[in-house]
This record gives sequence, C-alpha cells and structure tokens, in this order.
Amino acid sequence: MKNRPHFRPNPYYEDLERMEEAVMSILHNLEMENTEIHENNHKLQKEITFSRNLLSQLLMENTCRKKLVPLKQESKEVHLDCALNQKYLVDFNKKDKDQQRPDPASSGLRKYKRAGIGHTPVRELPEE
Repeated sequence: MKNRPHFRPNPYYEDLERMEEAVMSILHNLEMENTEIHENNHKLQKEITFSRNLLSQLLMENTCRKKLVPLKQESKEVHLDCALNQKYLVDFNKKDKDQQRPDPASSGLRKYKRAGIGHTPVRELPEE
C-alpha cells in the first residue's frame, strides 16, 4: 500500500463541483418557475380574450337596445294606425252593407218558397 502514490484531490475541482451543483439547482428552479409563469400567462390570455369578447357583446347589446327604443315607438304607432284602419274598414263595410241591402217592400219580389215535394224553389209572382 505504501507503494501507491497518494492522490490528493484538487481543491479547485471540489469547489467547481459544488458550484456546478448550485448552478444546476438554480437552473432547475428557474425552469420550474418558467413553466409556471408560462401556464399563468396562458390562463391570463384566455381571461383577456374572454373579457374582450364579453365587452364586445355588451357594446353590441347596448347598441341594439338603443336602436330598439325607436323601433318600439314606431311599432306602437303602426299598431295604432292598424287599429284605426281596421275600425274605419268595419264602419265602411257596415255602411256599404246598409246601402246594398235591398228594401223588400220596394222590390216587389218575395223570397223563394220551397215546394212540398222535391224541394224545388218556386218563385211567386208579385201581387197586383
């Protein structure tokens, strides 16, 4: 055993190994932190996109509501006009029916009567 040369480790080499372990530990921590930050960034991008879409939808809804107010007013006016026209037509039809209805006393014709057999209408002559 005494013939063997004694190997004394280089102190700089041991320091380098310790520094390498420390650097590798820091590198591992940074990689884990980077992964976590990347995931959080992805989640935040989703939330930002959702918020933008929500804002766009709210603005569109607000615009539609602003346009809807005059349309509702116009619809009420159209319904009112329609009701007035319908009333006018009903009154006009009543007047027209009254004018078209023949006076039975002035026409001289009587209504048809059914004959007893065969159900054939018989027209009576006007009385003289």
